[in-house]
Amino acid sequence: MVTVNSTGRGSSPQTTSPFREFKNMLDSADAPDLLDRLDEYRHGVGRRGYSNKTLWRAYLASFILNLPSTNELIRRLQEDSSLREVCGFGDSLPHRTTFNRFINRLADHQDLIEDALLHLTDDLKAGLPGLGEVVAVDSTVVETYSNPNKKHVSDAQASWTAKPSEKNSDELEWYFGYKFHLMVDARHGVPITGFTTTASKNDTQFLSPLMDKAKGLHEWFRPNFVVADKGYDSAANHRKVMKRDALAIIPARKPSDGNVREGIYLEDGTPTCMGMVGMEYVKSDPKRGHLFRCRPQGCRLKYRKGVRYCKDLEWFEPSDNPRLLGPIHRGSKQWKGLYRLRQSVERVFKSAKQSLRLEGHYIRGLRKIALHALMSVLVFQVTALARLRLGQPELLRWMVRPVA
Repeated sequence: MVTVNSTGRGSSPQTTSPFREFKNMLDSADAPDLLDRLDEYRHGVGRRGYSNKTLWRAYLASFILNLPSTNELIRRLQEDSSLREVCGFGDSLPHRTTFNRFINRLADHQDLIEDALLHLTDDLKAGLPGLGEVVAVDSTVVETYSNPNKKHVSDAQASWTAKPSEKNSDELEWYFGYKFHLMVDARHGVPITGFTTTASKNDTQFLSPLMDKAKGLHEWFRPNFVVADKGYDSAANHRKVMKRDALAIIPARKPSDGNVREGIYLEDGTPTCMGMVGMEYVKSDPKRGHLFRCRPQGCRLKYRKGVRYCKDLEWFEPSDNPRLLGPIHRGSKQWKGLYRLRQSVERVFKSAKQSLRLEGHYIRGLRKIALHALMSVLVFQVTALARLRLGQPELLRWMVRPVA
């Protein structure tokens, strides 16, 4: 029997009719264009009765139920008559090679899966006011099922990348595989668009392509704020966001040489005074910009007489340095509140890894890893849409894991 177990902080709201919800998820992910295209391959191949629709629903179920392999899926189908019924199987089940051949064909038609995902996201937009107004961008590593220490590596497209350790941010941990880049609605916590690259690619260069892809897919995509960590801090990214009539909420990188010189800014965007000391943020005004004061202590030019002395108060126009100053200063409560929304994309990654098998796989190669990540997001959208259709929008931000 298919049941649902919710996990997360505290006690989650109770779900109603888990089997109905599970069926609703599979029904929501119906992809007629994809299935029609796959039906063109059917020229006496495969056993009678194993339609592409049935295989598609079973493949979706492997993500919903967090089953890491085809063998686990088949075993679950053998044990669970309700699952066989909702997928469309009779008493007999296909061999593992039938599923693998089907998945291989899916990898050739990811554009049609993207189309299905587009419609799901548009349906969510209709039911979630303000979707896309505040977005968060980040990437996560999806490791390949390959041993990089062997003499002949079985995944030539995979590469190495380093990430700060979760236990100690000052230490780096190395991963071999790929990166999944994702843009998420920061308030509702649902994905908008994403794509996969090899792991060695730098995150900074992918903020602009994510925004372009989201705009190309969804006419309604007009964000007010784009939130990302300091890995995305660059003048080009700030210009790109401003060109979209949005504001970038991104922490500043440290100066490459680690020094602060007269006339430039500290790493958090604070201007330095004539005495080369970071000034104190006071307030902002829409017309005048940001007001800073020279600190009462610590500036050698504070009370000095002559040509070189520090002003007590000074206004700075954001347009003079939009990357470091910006219309919303990093010292303000508004900026800090918006930046906290970046956690939404981290929650999506955590949910996809723990509950939607983003990390649970035995595959290698960019083509199949990209399919795997795409399916994980598709099922995430399906789950969110099922919550809306069942009148449970409050469950959208809960991590839900279907289990045996």
